[in-house]
Amino acid sequence: MTIRREILVLEDDPFNRELIVSSLRDAGYDVCAEVRETNDIGSANAIRLVIVDLGAPKTGGANSLRELRSRYHGARIVAISGRFHFNAGTASALARQIGADRVLAKPFDCEALLAVVRQLLTESVE
Repeated sequence: MTIRREILVLEDDPFNRELIVSSLRDAGYDVCAEVRETNDIGSANAIRLVIVDLGAPKTGGANSLRELRSRYHGARIVAISGRFHFNAGTASALARQIGADRVLAKPFDCEALLAVVRQLLTESVE
């Protein structure tokens, strides 16, 4: 039996990971929160969205995102980091620059995260 996992959360801080996972599960999403859980997926195609903490985005963040795109082909990517510095007008440019679909700066509001998730999961992949 394949376990359906829609969203993969890659966050090394346990508190932040639990906050993100709880918010997503409370909103009705299937969430995989630890890399070891991905063995239960059966197929990387089950992942529709990846939320990843980049830590320091300019030190390997783009490479990390390329690896995720390769492994989870077709999945949308939300990059989060406490080191992002942008405003509403530059967020899209930063996302394109690092290879993400959206970016969120920590700390972020869980409602903002859920809005991004809803939007990305209803948009078609370009």
